[in-house]
Amino acid sequence: MISVMGKKFMLYVVALIAVVLDQYTKLLVRQNMSLGQTIVVHPALRNMFDLTYTTNTGVAFGMFQKIGPVVSVLAVLVVAIIIYYNNQLSERDTWLRLALGMQMGGAIGNNLIDRVFLGSVVDFLHIHYWPIFNVADSCITVGVTIMVILMLKEMRQEKLARQTGSND
Repeated sequence: MISVMGKKFMLYVVALIAVVLDQYTKLLVRQNMSLGQTIVVHPALRNMFDLTYTTNTGVAFGMFQKIGPVVSVLAVLVVAIIIYYNNQLSERDTWLRLALGMQMGGAIGNNLIDRVFLGSVVDFLHIHYWPIFNVADSCITVGVTIMVILMLKEMRQEKLARQTGSND
């Protein structure tokens, strides 16, 4: 069984994995593609998915292009809040720690490393009819999705507990 400290440490391991994967894939894109270049991954996916190298100075999906520095400050705040919250969680909150670690890694990868060192975020995953994104965006999205599922599960359990308690 993993100790409480080990469980708290899990958040940092997940965040580190997210940052490393994000930064490594972006490095590969910067070294092997020209800005604006598209690579068809497989002919069968031609009209669904490709790699397209773009940059983004705004927030998710290219919105609000001029607020990059504000986003970096907010990212630092979000990371601090996640670290604080991680220390408040019980040892049973493994899935929540996983979700928060993914969100923290995504925030560090996109909103701190890319913006501070590159001035913009590297995007390259292109599912057609959807804005181009990257691994950090995916981590944030999956992390938020896990949190929503956990919240819905908790709400359902609370509702069931209220119903059961009212029938006594």
